[in-house]
Amino acid sequence: MSQRVLVVYNSAEPDSKQVASYYAEKRSIPAQNVCKIGFSSANLIEQDEYDRKVKPALRKCLQAAGREKILYIVFSYKTPWLLEIHSQIYALDQFVADIWDQYLPERPAQLQEIQPYFGVAQSEGDLYQPYVTLSDYRSQSNAREIYSVWRLDAASKALAEGLVDHTLEAEAHGLSGNACFDMRVPPPPALADFGYGAGDWDVYRAAEFARRAGFHVILDGHDQEFGTAPAPLRCDHAALYAGWYSLNHYNDAFSWNPGAIGIHLDSASAMDPRSGPNWSANALLHGITVTSGAVTEPYLDNLPHPDQVIWYLLHGANVGDAFLRSERLLKWRILNIGDPLYHPFANSAERAQQLEPKIIFALTPQIELAGSTSGGIVAVNQPVSGDALTFQVRSEQPALVSVPATVTIPVHDNGVRFALTTHEISAEPATVRIHVDSKDLHISNTLILFSLFESLSISPGKLKANARATGLVTLRKPAPAGGIIIRLKSANPAVASVPAQIPIAEGQNRATFVVDVHTVGAETPVVISASYGDFVRTQTITVTP
Repeated sequence: MSQRVLVVYNSAEPDSKQVASYYAEKRSIPAQNVCKIGFSSANLIEQDEYDRKVKPALRKCLQAAGREKILYIVFSYKTPWLLEIHSQIYALDQFVADIWDQYLPERPAQLQEIQPYFGVAQSEGDLYQPYVTLSDYRSQSNAREIYSVWRLDAASKALAEGLVDHTLEAEAHGLSGNACFDMRVPPPPALADFGYGAGDWDVYRAAEFARRAGFHVILDGHDQEFGTAPAPLRCDHAALYAGWYSLNHYNDAFSWNPGAIGIHLDSASAMDPRSGPNWSANALLHGITVTSGAVTEPYLDNLPHPDQVIWYLLHGANVGDAFLRSERLLKWRILNIGDPLYHPFANSAERAQQLEPKIIFALTPQIELAGSTSGGIVAVNQPVSGDALTFQVRSEQPALVSVPATVTIPVHDNGVRFALTTHEISAEPATVRIHVDSKDLHISNTLILFSLFESLSISPGKLKANARATGLVTLRKPAPAGGIIIRLKSANPAVASVPAQIPIAEGQNRATFVVDVHTVGAETPVVISASYGDFVRTQTITVTP
């Protein structure tokens, strides 16, 4: 695997070359896989420097080493980690991960543009896409040529080299110690697996996987973090950690065993891997071996998902694969710090059996438009014997989601599919938890509903009296058989009047209408509303004399 690593160092910083050489020697990385680049800064570069100098140089190094062969790119100590594009800050590393621009053109990711190696999961339902190595993914004919990008970085050269030493020690002797997890609420979460609730479900499942794998687990359900009463004051001899939340802050409540892996869910958790109050810099200073975090606001779902990371590691992944498969976006704001070749767990087949859940509950799909039919799958880990296995099914909000009273897995089968009927919503997103129970088996999952009615816009937004504006209503998918009606209303029809309703024909996803404005004595704002069922969208226009 050492043949598949490209190491990058900063030719302007002697310590950077020394760390690169140290890593290459310890991991037997070939000399042609060590790449020298002169950076203008050891912290931040701008897009012009990246486009003109860094990107071509990296591409040249990749070509020389064999671009198809390389899977992992490792930035050495004192290489820049920040990339400025149009006054916004991103992680340089994540742009390099897609250096051939096959996942996206040369621009930052949009939040819906999930990178192709990401493993989809439904944490509350205990459903995880199987582990596929990055090598196997890249060997597929339609694969994108993306890389898992890491850095050996910390407050000093010695600490950066120590990441390699700790990795090799853990690989030689095995990763052991406590597994500490810090939720905001008591487990199991009485929360929907959405928004902030998704963060708690991720941490909870991560703790469950560690427990199934035989670790001694310390799971805190207080809003306070480790190190702050009433939460545990210490997490010593830590091997695994996941938790949240303190912005740009590290509580000195840990001692880290060699090889320790930790993720703190925080919008500035890796703002500066070498200094400052942020979590990653201080965890590295105190001896952690692998961590990952955000250089600036990533939005929660785009941080590494700790449950997925631990799931993949325990299924035999190295950290390079486990973290990349657990991060939704590239060309974004995440740094991975450590050695991607680090393989913390042997006997992955045995551990995979320990991780297998007794029951899973999948929603197909988990995100749906209100008024549609979704589906559920309940499965157990071995075929049913003796009598058929019947589950009671319950919706926490039956007015929004109807479910069958029971579903049954027949003898000799290990799963059953059933339909969920969704109804119109008054606000979005609507989250509805569905519960499935039988004997000693219980599991839940969260269905997330959005309205068919996507948007209302009016142009121009400011116009003179006795003129006309054009309104546009848009659906998220074409209207069903028979079409639909959107109701319209003006809060002040004497100033701006609209038709009572506008139809959207079957198969169409938009329609326009006219807003007539009338005489006013002074500048007057008017709210125009459009509704579908109980769901309402509004737009304010301004009428001037």
